Amino acid sequence: MLNKNFMIWRAILIAGMVIGVAGIVGEMVWSAEKGKSKEEEARQVIAMATSAKIGLEGAMQAALESVAGQVVEARLEKNGDKIAWNVEILTTDEAIMTVSVDAVSGSVMMTKEKVAGKKPIQGKTA
Repeated sequence: MLNKNFMIWRAILIAGMVIGVAGIVGEMVWSAEKGKSKEEEARQVIAMATSAKIGLEGAMQAALESVAGQVVEARLEKNGDKIAWNVEILTTDEAIMTVSVDAVSGSVMMTKEKVAGKKPIQGKTA
């Protein structure tokens, strides 16, 4: 009976070690794939930036001609088959507007309100 219990515990120990090693190897493989996706993302960003004819300054200028305010963020993104600068502008009524500017032509493609603005309340004192 003692020999049978020893064999069961030995099998459990070996199974635990196999599962542990498989987990470590699986994590290493997953980490390597994760690193590859970051490299691919970097390649895509470089490809977008090199194909953009309009730079950051030009995109901000085009966006501010469409919506008055202050630029708070701008990023180069792919919108469908086009590359566009998405420029976020803080307006005077404290709204955040997103203006999409075509990175090749410099034309405004779309304007949308991201955060609704607050209108000041007249006649109310704090």
